[in-house]
Amino acid sequence: MSFSIPTYNNGTPFFTGEFADPRVIPYTVSLDGRDYAIDLEKYRHNGVARFRNGVVTSSEVNDGLLNPEGAWWRYRYSWHSGAGQEIDELDPDSVGTRFQASRGIDVWDKYQACLLPSTENKLTVAAADIHMVSTGGYVYVSDGTGVKRSADLTTWSSVTGLSGTVQGMASDGSSCYIATTVDVYAVATGLGATAVSTATTPADTIAFVANRLIVAADNVIGELTTTTFDTIYTHFQSAFRWTAIFGVGSRIYMGGFAGNRSELYTTTTTDAGAIALSAEAASFFAGELLQAAMSYGGSVVLGTSAGIRFAQLGSDATLTYGPLISDFDGCTALAAEGRFVYCAVETFPDSGSGLVRLALDEFTAPLLPAYATDVFTTDSSDTIEAVARFGSQTLFAVTADEVYASSTTAYVTSGYIDSGDITFGTVEKKSVSQLRANFVALAPNEAIAIAVTNEKDASIGSKNITIDGETESTLDLAGEAVSRTRVRFTLSGDGTTTPCLEQWRLRGYPIAPGVEEWVVPLIIHSRTVVNDSEGQVLAMDPWTETARIRDNWQTQDIVLYKEGDYAFRVRIDNFQIDTAEWRDGSDYFELSCTVRLLST
Repeated sequence: MSFSIPTYNNGTPFFTGEFADPRVIPYTVSLDGRDYAIDLEKYRHNGVARFRNGVVTSSEVNDGLLNPEGAWWRYRYSWHSGAGQEIDELDPDSVGTRFQASRGIDVWDKYQACLLPSTENKLTVAAADIHMVSTGGYVYVSDGTGVKRSADLTTWSSVTGLSGTVQGMASDGSSCYIATTVDVYAVATGLGATAVSTATTPADTIAFVANRLIVAADNVIGELTTTTFDTIYTHFQSAFRWTAIFGVGSRIYMGGFAGNRSELYTTTTTDAGAIALSAEAASFFAGELLQAAMSYGGSVVLGTSAGIRFAQLGSDATLTYGPLISDFDGCTALAAEGRFVYCAVETFPDSGSGLVRLALDEFTAPLLPAYATDVFTTDSSDTIEAVARFGSQTLFAVTADEVYASSTTAYVTSGYIDSGDITFGTVEKKSVSQLRANFVALAPNEAIAIAVTNEKDASIGSKNITIDGETESTLDLAGEAVSRTRVRFTLSGDGTTTPCLEQWRLRGYPIAPGVEEWVVPLIIHSRTVVNDSEGQVLAMDPWTETARIRDNWQTQDIVLYKEGDYAFRVRIDNFQIDTAEWRDGSDYFELSCTVRLLST
């Protein structure tokens, strides 16, 4: 590398300005307040490489094979670990198959993201409160003082023999149990409802668990048989309401809330075979109200006013629950089928009403199942009060309005998926240059839009792909320096087909802070003539001077380094002493000390 020494003020290196200040000695530099003459031929000033050289020591194919001095890549090829990841890499719990948020996107098949089924209005009801339950062959929906039943979601018939306003419904798998303000009824294969017990029992909550029919009215909960209502517990607070009844194996759990406090209890069975309330199964934070709960596959899902929690049963029958899924506010109802649990949430992204789906075979943290938004309707933003699975379809009922079902043939016309913040593993700025996406060949009327934004949600590039048969696309970006970047894909179609995203790859590299290096050979002699040999003498003790340099090197203190009028904050990264001769007294050497200085 060629190098030339700049000169100033009639040939004086590293010096400009007047000589009025007696502390300024031309032809010298200053380090930590001390002036030194230097060997100009060995002086160097340059930048330090931003990336360290690496050696690949394994034949395993991974990102370590990439040259760190070239472009870096960040990519997604599957989204099956669900939503809720706002930032990648810098978060130690980040997962490569997780994302931040979505709407209208089915992420549950590995290695692709497609549009979700649309929803269809299957029934209009006028009731203020709607209850729904499915059995092996029918789905039942309440409508005020009546209940309607269907075997195909097309033809609906009214259940007869009911009295009072419907307060709740449950199923044992084949029969439907209906609780009203007057009594509790059962409906089997026919449409006629008959009273379950000779004990007239109005109820507002009902569940069939562990081969027992459990009902509650106000703050009283008990078991209903064909002849009696046996009280299990009367809560001391008259305002307490039982909202959750479920069983895990042969053990029954029951809970509810009053005011801002929730309670959930386990039960035991007495020697006489009666159910008795036992210990508290789980405690809740103040203000987190237990609104729904269900057991499934040996685990428990809790729906509260704050969100959704997954819980497991302990050896002492208590429940241990995981982190709160609070992205969608409260959860009001639950249903399950296969590997999934379907949760009615109070706030659906952007608008409308819809569900969140949990995958109980995919966890992103202990007791935190993967989750993502599911089917929805844009017709209303009211509360969803009931959820059910019937056949291969998801049903949900919106307050005082409609019952919707997921379609088996149609898709939503638009949906999006957001990556969350991409950091390239550092908080430093990044230069983002390109995004490449691969997808299933587009059919007519299908499109995939790409939007790349920075941490302030300002666009740094976008593209809309609409060409029939297209399977990949590249979006070139300007290389704008950003702290974080985000990628959104919007899939759209005409409702009869769905585009499917397979993978995307973002190209860029961190802009590491620049570090300057100075290699400065300091002449440290007992006497050194400076100022163009005009008689100005620097006198110093070489041992003392080198000791000062070694101390700064040991402590890595930040010191000031000056070259004429220009000053730099540096640290002494290393030093090397080269001797010239013994001092006259033979106590030490006359020497030069080459210091490696790095900017801070």
